[in-house]
Amino acid sequence: MLIARRVCVLIVVFASLAAAVVCLRAEQTRCAAESLRCERRCIELRRELWQVQTSVARFRAPGRVRDRLGWFHSELIPPASEFLTPSDRQVADIR
Repeated sequence: MLIARRVCVLIVVFASLAAAVVCLRAEQTRCAAESLRCERRCIELRRELWQVQTSVARFRAPGRVRDRLGWFHSELIPPASEFLTPSDRQVADIR
């Protein structure tokens, strides 16, 4: 009887250990998948940031600034406009 009880206790202990291993392995797999998802999102965000920075750089280009000032019929002088003739230069009045 004592041996049967010990065998039952060992079976329960090993079954519990096996269930714990299975749960831990499932959690490890879930964490690895989440990590890959976060890494993929990080790459997408970097790509998006690069595209936004490229767009901003294009808008800040001196030629584009001059074009936009022309579209709005502004009398402001764009930055880095040293190649303009003196007759083209007008000072923006902030008053």
